[in-house]
Amino acid sequence: MKNSLVGRATIVLVVCSLLHVTAFAADVKQVITTARGSYYALHSQGLKTFQCSVEPDWQKFLTIVNQKPVAADDPKLKMFKDLRFSVAIDERGESTISPFMANGGNVDPSLNQMIDALKQMLSGFYQTWTAMVLTNPFPEAYGEMTLKQEGDNFRLLGKDGGSDVEILLNKDYAIIEMRVASPGSKVIMFPKFTKTAYGLLLADIDSDINDGQQKVHLGITYQNVQGFSLPDHASFKVTLPDQVAAVEVAFSKYQVTKQ
Repeated sequence: MKNSLVGRATIVLVVCSLLHVTAFAADVKQVITTARGSYYALHSQGLKTFQCSVEPDWQKFLTIVNQKPVAADDPKLKMFKDLRFSVAIDERGESTISPFMANGGNVDPSLNQMIDALKQMLSGFYQTWTAMVLTNPFPEAYGEMTLKQEGDNFRLLGKDGGSDVEILLNKDYAIIEMRVASPGSKVIMFPKFTKTAYGLLLADIDSDINDGQQKVHLGITYQNVQGFSLPDHASFKVTLPDQVAAVEVAFSKYQVTKQ
């Protein structure tokens, strides 16, 4: 799912009376329309595209990779200390990520394995973040979906291509759980949002993939850039059965274009 959580959803409805179906569809439309108005979305705020520089905390990253403390004067750390990434996000939310050396030198080919790992993590970050913050989490066209009332919460059910999707909203229309199931894959996500004057802004998300085979944690803080809330710091942690990878990054030198 790229620029929306549900996309062009289709659903097979349970056989019921025409009156019930009509009322149910109206309820779905109302819930999604209200939910759309509850989120902070950069496109709605007038942002078109942006570029920035990303600096990983290499000392913390290498400490996790090596499974032992890394001293400030460690020779390997010195190789990484000037390595940064430039990021460009286009109107569709797609990212272009390129490594560069802050000192103007050439990137050492021996660092390629670490560079690829960081690029994958940054790419995953932006895939998640752009769907939730750059654009609205919900599509303008609500499509054919079903709605279940669970106490004060709402559960939306639909399909995205060949995947079954469930989204649980609380009474403030914040997404508190998402489930995406497709053949051979099951993902459960638990996002958290902060309330802003312009809507709910993603702050944290935990994901469980295939019943714990992989767990991912993402935390984000923001900075004000020309009136837009854009990432300031982010932390990633990926847990596999036999490996843990974690990194913290700082975002700076933003250049934004407005609509």
